[in-house]
Parts: sequence; C-alpha cells; structure tokens
Amino acid sequence: MIFPLLLLISVGSCSFINTTIITVHSSTSSLVLGERGSFNISLDSVPGVEVKFNITTSFDDILTLDDTTASIMPDQKSVSVGFTASDKRGGTVYISTILVSPHFNKTISDVDLSIIHSRPLQTVTDVLGWLCFAVWSISFYPQIIKNYSRKNVVGLSFDFLGYNLLGWICYSVFNFTLLWISEIRHEYYKVYPHGVINVQLSDFCFSFHALIITAITILQCLCYEREGQTPSPLCRFILAGFVSIMLIMLIVAASGCLSWLQYVTIFSWVKLAVTLFKYSPQVYMNFRTKSTEAVSIYQFLMDLTGGTLSLVQMGVIAYNFDDWKTFIGDFTKFGLAALSILYDCIFIVQHYILYRHTPREPLLPTADETEPMIGPADY
Repeated sequence: MIFPLLLLISVGSCSFINTTIITVHSSTSSLVLGERGSFNISLDSVPGVEVKFNITTSFDDILTLDDTTASIMPDQKSVSVGFTASDKRGGTVYISTILVSPHFNKTISDVDLSIIHSRPLQTVTDVLGWLCFAVWSISFYPQIIKNYSRKNVVGLSFDFLGYNLLGWICYSVFNFTLLWISEIRHEYYKVYPHGVINVQLSDFCFSFHALIITAITILQCLCYEREGQTPSPLCRFILAGFVSIMLIMLIVAASGCLSWLQYVTIFSWVKLAVTLFKYSPQVYMNFRTKSTEAVSIYQFLMDLTGGTLSLVQMGVIAYNFDDWKTFIGDFTKFGLAALSILYDCIFIVQHYILYRHTPREPLLPTADETEPMIGPADY
C-alpha cells in the first residue's frame, strides 16, 4: 500500500522551504495473530536536515508499534517502523503518520491493516466472493435469453425491473463509497471500532454488472411485444418517493446535519427496501396467470445459490476478523442474501409444485378487478 503526497516542508529555522515527496509503504495489508510487520517512510531525495514524524495507531490493543516517533536523518532517505499484531483478537486498525514541523503537524497518510486468524480463510473469503459474483451475474442471463427467444416480455413484471434499476444504482453507490472513499471508511471504523468493512471488490463488480444487465432487460421491454404492460402507478409512486428521500437527505448531509456514512447507508436501506418490494409483483403475476412461463427458473436457482454463498462468506469474514457485528455494519448484504433465498424458494415452489403443468392465462382484467393488488398498469 503506497500513499504519495506532495508537501511543502518547513525545515527548522531555515529561511527556505524544501519541496519533497513523502511516501509511506506498508510491507503488508494484513497480519495473522501475533505476526510482525513494518512500514517505511521514504523521501525522494536526501533532506539535508532531520525530518521527524509521530506515529499513532487507532487501537493499541490489537496492534503494538515498536516506536511512536521516527526520524529521517539528514544523510538518509527513509526510516522503517515495526509493529506487532495482537495474539488474542483480530480486527481492523489504521496507522497514522504525522509530519512534525515547528510550524505545523500534518497527517500524511493512514495505513489500514487487517488482523486476521488465518490467511487461508482470507483466500476462502475471496473465492466465495467471486463465486457469488459469477453465480449471481450468470443468473441474469437466462431471462435476457428467454426474452430474445420469445421476442416478447408478456408476463414479466415491469414493476420488478423498475425496482431493480433503482436498487442496483443505490447498491453500486454504497459499495463504491465503502470501498474507495477514505473519509467514509474512517467514519465506519469510528462507529464500529475493531470492525471490518464487509464490502468486497466482488460486491461492487456484481452490483454494477447487475445494473448494466437490468438496463439491457428494460431495453428489451421497449423493443419486444408487451401487450400494453407498463409499470404500475403504485410502483411509480414508490420509486418517486425513494428518489425524493435521497435528494432531501443529500441536502441534509451537505449541510452537516448528517454524516456521509449515514447518507450512503440510506442508499443501502433503499436497496434493501426495493428488494422487499420488487419480488412481490412477479410472485403475484405468477399467481394471477397460474404460470411461471414468462420467467426463467434457472435465474432463481442460481440466485438461491448466490445468496447461500454470500451468507457463508459473511460468516467466514466475521470469524476471521473477530467481528460478528459485521452483520449489523453491513446489514444490507445480509438482508439481500436472506430475502433472495426466501423469494427464490417461493418461485421454486410455484414453478415445480403449484403451476408445474399450468399454461399461462391471458392478462386481461376481469370485471371485478377494478382494484388489483399492484395496479392495472402492471399487466
């Protein structure tokens, strides 16, 4: 992990300011319990004077520094600082390197370190994450292929697609910020000391890929026969409500009344709420037509597999980092997996038991259906 920063360093009582590049490089991003490591502070040139730094750690109980100060001598270009991981518990800790000057103290980098039980378990976590990505991502393609082969999308719930589009936008934003926005990551660590951010690179890749596939499916709905189907008024109202809430909360966060972590967490809750809404129209559509002909069962079988793998991955991460609160810190990931498994089981029962040999009925409203559950425009 390398963190370069261009700084103006005021050197002692000298009358000149020397511009140099300071680089902080950690030898590792993770340590096993009781293991030692180190990081280097380097300059791009010999300073000619002593350059001093203060070193602090966010949690002394899981990581011990050899020294809390470090100096680069006038004829040197770097200094190494050692540290030792706790042999009792895991977690996440960050080391701050502070440039000391007669005129100012400047934090030049924060190095995140993970203290874990086992590196093989870390590998298992990565493998499970990418397996989830593969299975969940593949689960979208049977529906696209089925739409293409049928050249129509009759029976496919447009409400389902509308909820999906907003949900994947929100989840992609949430995953991106927790992966790469340092300010939000540090806010997370303040709320969940010793905690681990459960968002993995595979999570962002999955959510962004799902967003693209959903957009393609919506394009198919615009091009193929749909028998006049449109998103229901209820769906439009719910989506407009969610978007309005996020815009209002953006103003609140920008005014400082809400932290940015709390704001992006709203995105994750919107995704979770949308997931709760999005499956119901298709379940009802299957019930109304007494058929699952319009949907691909393979999509839900793979979705069930992906949800199961995701829950297993969260359990492995929680054990490896000694952080069972991760199920709360990233409750959305847990909730998405649990809801997906629940609804996938419902679809499987509909397909293989309830409507196994039932042909699809026409989507024509009857005289007593003036107030259908999800609105007439959904048919």
